[in-house]
Amino acid sequence: MEIRTIREDLTPDGSGAPRVLTHPEWRRSWPWLVQGTTTRGLDFALDGPDPTGAWAELRGATPSTAAFQARQTHGVKVGVRGPIGPGLHLVGGADGHLTAMPGALLGVTVADCVPVSIVAPRVRAVGMVHAGWRGAAGGILERAIERMSTAFGAASGDLYLHLGPSICGSCYEVGPEVHEALGFRPPPGPAPIDLRSALAARAREAGVEAERITRSAWCTLCSDREVLYSHRGGDAGRQLGFIGLSRDPEPHRLEPDGNGHPADPRGNR
Repeated sequence: MEIRTIREDLTPDGSGAPRVLTHPEWRRSWPWLVQGTTTRGLDFALDGPDPTGAWAELRGATPSTAAFQARQTHGVKVGVRGPIGPGLHLVGGADGHLTAMPGALLGVTVADCVPVSIVAPRVRAVGMVHAGWRGAAGGILERAIERMSTAFGAASGDLYLHLGPSICGSCYEVGPEVHEALGFRPPPGPAPIDLRSALAARAREAGVEAERITRSAWCTLCSDREVLYSHRGGDAGRQLGFIGLSRDPEPHRLEPDGNGHPADPRGNR
């Protein structure tokens, strides 16, 4: 199944805001959306040197009040967040978060796994999922899609998904047991697998339209190694995949310097 690939814009140095990768089409289509992936220089690993400082810098550059992060377990737990008071909230072990709360910012830490951003424009609800191979095989993305419906009334056909910066299918070599767990015929030995393609196929099976799914062109291992952390590349640091809803309709301050891109042709703003 062919899924459209986009290369996220990178905020320029000297902008006064954290350098992040943002979805150009989403940014222009929905000014109430806050979405992106942080880059090297901000380490959000909970056992890292200063995750609260990293969060403070990101929150200072976004129109957010409450932020949510969990200690991830490579499981399938997806929580609905808000309403809640301002501040950074460390919630119980989970690998997915959903919200319709204005001012909320959801985050998952990644360094090869896939950060999956979910947007339901009609009801203005969003989700962020941490999908490694175990979570993907266990059905965390399907769980998040289902909970978007039960929590906010957003049917799978209403959703937009972006499979963010992660290790690519050429770099991600894994054993036969991983191929089998993800529903593929196991090879005789270690072989590459494209986790983003596997997740896209699962999203399609769950009812998300193919034209509403995009995948990142960035690989955490073989793209510019000065931009992203990679666990397989020997990094202990973690970037943050984040998504949230602005407190007001004005665009957020994480504005890249890329060329213009067309707005959503369906007019969903």
